[in-house]
Amino acid sequence: MKAKIIGYGVSGKAAESYLVARNVETVVVADAQEKVADDYDFCVVSPGVPMTQLHENVPVVPEVELPFYCEPKLKPRSLVAVTGTNGKTTVVKQIYQMCQASGKKSVLCGNVGVPVTRVAKQLHQALVVMEVSSFMLEQTKILHPHIAVLTNITADHLDRHVTMENYAQCKAQITTQQTRKDWFVVNYDDVNARRVGEDIMRKHGPRVLWYSTQTAVTGYYIQDGKVLEKLGRRVRILGAVDELGGMPHTVSNALSVIAVGRLLKIPLATIWRACRYQPQFHRMELVIDHQGVAFYNDSKATNMAATLAATRSIQMPICLILCGLSKGQDYHELLRQLPSNVEQVLVFGAIKEQVMTVAQSLGLQHVVAVTDLATAVKRAAQVVKKPGVVLFSPSGSSFDMFANYEQRGDEFKHLVLATVKQEPQYSHLTDADL
Repeated sequence: MKAKIIGYGVSGKAAESYLVARNVETVVVADAQEKVADDYDFCVVSPGVPMTQLHENVPVVPEVELPFYCEPKLKPRSLVAVTGTNGKTTVVKQIYQMCQASGKKSVLCGNVGVPVTRVAKQLHQALVVMEVSSFMLEQTKILHPHIAVLTNITADHLDRHVTMENYAQCKAQITTQQTRKDWFVVNYDDVNARRVGEDIMRKHGPRVLWYSTQTAVTGYYIQDGKVLEKLGRRVRILGAVDELGGMPHTVSNALSVIAVGRLLKIPLATIWRACRYQPQFHRMELVIDHQGVAFYNDSKATNMAATLAATRSIQMPICLILCGLSKGQDYHELLRQLPSNVEQVLVFGAIKEQVMTVAQSLGLQHVVAVTDLATAVKRAAQVVKKPGVVLFSPSGSSFDMFANYEQRGDEFKHLVLATVKQEPQYSHLTDADL
């Protein structure tokens, strides 16, 4: 057997190691345009390679499905797959922690940073918790989750998917192999996710279970400060919302975890512990509170929905710093929807020209272009109203100027501490994870 691997990032390297261990000869190319002799039996594709670039005459297998393609008898005890524009990493981590705490053999993999092929030996008869991106779902053909979760669908990756319809269709791909024996857990509060869920219901696919922080639904919802479970006619109180902590969007994430835990028959106390507020680096991470100004690192906010949620979680005056690559987003939507307490907006990087053009068309004089992150931090510290907040929530991806969002966030933290010329007095993380 011989396989061609397209893309040699983390996924491509993991796929190569997996295939070599199975005595499959491999040939690696950096992208779909690179030509090699066509004497291979199948092709393995990394998530970063768009399907529109592929013109292969052999089976095309995404890395996320490779172990299932090579080992048809591979059967996880259960496969929980989570997708969505925002929140999916938080949700898969909480589901995994919940499963681990319940004593179940569990594996965490996928877009969370662990290629599926890297943990292939652990998948059989395990409870597999997998984060899947739209890039992964665009390519899948055999992935069969027993429980699929859709957190939300907001504008993102339109530079690849072009339209919201295409993007939503990729997210819906998570249900393609599901049957009436399976479950689709969907955020009712997100209009695009709701449309996908309602469409799946009309097609008589998997059983749809909703969750909502605003509406009584069949599934899990909030009412009078309580988390309620409604399955059929029976309504049961599971616990108090304030026991979960966090902000409205973190509570929404927690509801999806609760739904999965109940489907997996995990004890309620274990579910609740997993759903409690858990801070994360680069998600509304308080760097320092200095002389009436709190500096927050929200570098993981790589789309407009994440930035809007971050701004809405703060009540004080905000100086917002934007940057990065837009991924096809329309910044009219962001600038129009920013809450009134965002009194200053500083922007640099690849999106600067686009944001400034929109700001000028809207007559927004409080949106100002700067040259780089160092200038943005220095200016923000000078102009923010006290008491107030300097919020670094870029709304774009990091790849115009940084290796990843972690490096971008670390640089922000370094610049903030250099600007205030002192080490953090304390470390307290808050979570605006979406």
